[in-house]
Amino acid sequence: MRKPIKITLYTTAIIVVLLAVAYTILKVIAFQKAINNIEQHIAKELNKRKKTVEWVSEPDSTLKKLLVDKAYYNALITASKTDSIFLTINIPDSTVSLMIKGVVAHKAKAEHIKVSPLFSAINPTLLIQGLSVPLTISKHTSTIPKVPLMIKIAPRDTSEYTPDVIPDTTDLDPVNFIIELKPNILLYFYESNPSQSSDGFNQFKFDLRERTWTVVQDVKRILRLKAPVYKPYIRFKLGKKDAKVIYRAIPNQGQVVLRLD
Repeated sequence: MRKPIKITLYTTAIIVVLLAVAYTILKVIAFQKAINNIEQHIAKELNKRKKTVEWVSEPDSTLKKLLVDKAYYNALITASKTDSIFLTINIPDSTVSLMIKGVVAHKAKAEHIKVSPLFSAINPTLLIQGLSVPLTISKHTSTIPKVPLMIKIAPRDTSEYTPDVIPDTTDLDPVNFIIELKPNILLYFYESNPSQSSDGFNQFKFDLRERTWTVVQDVKRILRLKAPVYKPYIRFKLGKKDAKVIYRAIPNQGQVVLRLD
């Protein structure tokens, strides 16, 4: 009786290991495919704007910094031409800002930033050119509503009228949100140092739900004999007040200026 059990356990273990290896290999393939997709997207956008790359070989650090600065300011100028508020992310300075017409409306210091290794694998020539224009938000999800819900009860006469002084009840809710940019870049914003243990648990659930959904989608694609989809990411930890202000101020299809180096 013990021998069949051992055989079953060994078989199960081997299958699990093979699946893990296969999943890892497919994720590596997905990583490379994501690099190719982003490079192709940037090249396509450059072609639309009838622009070409400014250098071919790897530049020295001084030249690269000048080109990164130029791309960053070009993106700021382009975004500032609109009347809409936009988001500016400066990774070297660890700052996340809301700007309108080139003027900073709100600025927050990120307490922690984690950048996907994929950005380092992209052709630097194309990456700098790609970030010389604002990126567009395609969708977002959050633990708080985009606009606070206000329930107003009409007074029976003017004597019962009182001004709308309604507290923001969402101040008690944890603030975590995800913004997806074209082409498939994810920005994760988490509330830093949750004030209550329940906030920390809710943040864990929010992150776990997102990771679980990603794994489920990967498994579905694998079962259809397709490679998983890898999306490059940047993770931020911001103060609760800053995170809430930024999320509610950004338009649904808003623009994001990103500086990586």
